[in-house]
Amino acid sequence: MRFLVTLMQKPMMSFYAEAIITPRAGVLDTQGKAVEKTLGRLGYENAGNVRVGRIVTMTVKANEKSEAAEYVKSMCGDLLANDLIETYTVTVREAE
Repeated sequence: MRFLVTLMQKPMMSFYAEAIITPRAGVLDTQGKAVEKTLGRLGYENAGNVRVGRIVTMTVKANEKSEAAEYVKSMCGDLLANDLIETYTVTVREAE
């Protein structure tokens, strides 16, 4: 019986996911300020409002794209981002 259930399930697909994690607006971004100041000293005076974050990339197995996106958002909420001081954006596409 278990074999029959397995046959009826959709095969899982691989997705490429990217989570962009940045400091929330209004949160002091000391790294961003340091980078902005150094850029100005190097002659890049036209750069401003620099924010430093991180990008986390991974492959995820899921039945569909929306499921993969929710999976990654759950990871961001649980571990990858600090909801108090950071915000995140998740993008997902089929892996090649």
